[in-house]
Amino acid sequence: MAHVRFGRTSFDADLVAFDKDGTLIEFDAMWGRLCVAWVQHLAPGTTGEGLAEDLYSALGYNAAEGKADPEGPLAIATTGQLQTIAAVTLYRSGLSWTAAEDSARRAFQAAAEIPLADLIRPAGQVRRLFAELQAAGVRVAVVTTDHRAETEETLRILEVAHRVDHLVCGDDGIPAKPAPDMLLAACESLGLKPERTAVVGDTMGDLLMAQRGGAGLRVAVLTGAGGSQQLARHADVLLASIDDITVALDA
Repeated sequence: MAHVRFGRTSFDADLVAFDKDGTLIEFDAMWGRLCVAWVQHLAPGTTGEGLAEDLYSALGYNAAEGKADPEGPLAIATTGQLQTIAAVTLYRSGLSWTAAEDSARRAFQAAAEIPLADLIRPAGQVRRLFAELQAAGVRVAVVTTDHRAETEETLRILEVAHRVDHLVCGDDGIPAKPAPDMLLAACESLGLKPERTAVVGDTMGDLLMAQRGGAGLRVAVLTGAGGSQQLARHADVLLASIDDITVALDA
């Protein structure tokens, strides 16, 4: 039997469900850069400054500070939802809806040409942690609002794809965080109970999903979009990063 220690808190887990962006990889290194690429494509040059400000505001990103709003769309929404938000903002600026949708789609497609490996910076010793969990018989899930293709590639780049027992993504047709459905889908697929599951994430969306899904432990990390005061109100444990998670085997 294995006890997983989250900082000073020990939890007898059957499953640890991790968010991806801001938890396993640095949030702003990926999504901040993508957001800037979208806006630069949609509002190029100095004449687009007003539109650029509107787009950043709608997407929930402070370009001057390089920080996402921890409760905003960039931190929580699916990629498809972010594209729709960009299209709505363009429509409100005066474009027809068809032109707005086409422009948003082209911008997101253009940003997708950035090599994913250039956007990924691990937010801790992901390979070590996943290997220790697997060796101890603790199952691992990744639950993210990002698309499946990009998520699977990210896990391959991190060299942990073979250590993930179940993956739930934003384009799987399951209600996204903060609804509990993604967590419950992972538990059901693996035949495990939510109360024997620890959820690790960096946003309120992750913690509310855990709470609503009946997770046994809600763990917040400070490597992503969320701030400590905000997260502490809904987390059982607050950690600097996933490096504060260790696995201990019973004698």
